[in-house]
Amino acid sequence: MNCPLKTEENADLLVDYTARRLDPEKTAMLYRHMQICPDCAALQLEQTAVWDALDAWEPMPVSVDFNRRLWQRIDAMESAPWYRRLSDFLELAHWKPAFTLAAATVIVAAGFVLDHHENRAPVAPGVTASEAEQVEQTLDDLQLLHQFDSATGAVDSSAKQM
Repeated sequence: MNCPLKTEENADLLVDYTARRLDPEKTAMLYRHMQICPDCAALQLEQTAVWDALDAWEPMPVSVDFNRRLWQRIDAMESAPWYRRLSDFLELAHWKPAFTLAAATVIVAAGFVLDHHENRAPVAPGVTASEAEQVEQTLDDLQLLHQFDSATGAVDSSAKQM
């Protein structure tokens, strides 16, 4: 038998086993499997504990006048003036998700605005485009010379080692 925990099609087998909804053949097969699989045996014990807790649970008794008090509260809410219902609707608890969404939107927008530098004014307003290109070309040339020096230095050191 394949382990029910490792295959999706057999995932509910242990729950059905604990609820005693399996036929005798599958029950015996699963019982034999749990003798050699500690994971399935542990899950079966946990499921048994859940079922036992559910069997032992007793709901609190409902008071005799519960329905009467419930309908009184519903009628009181419906008969309240419109401004009272509006103020109840506008309570802060109803708007907490909207505040969170608005804060997240502001953070994303601020990050977008602060991260994009294309539309900003140049740092040095007296520099022309041709001067900036000349500086960039000079930096590229220096980087190329540095790479050339490091490559020839590696060749010179390997020649000295021979």
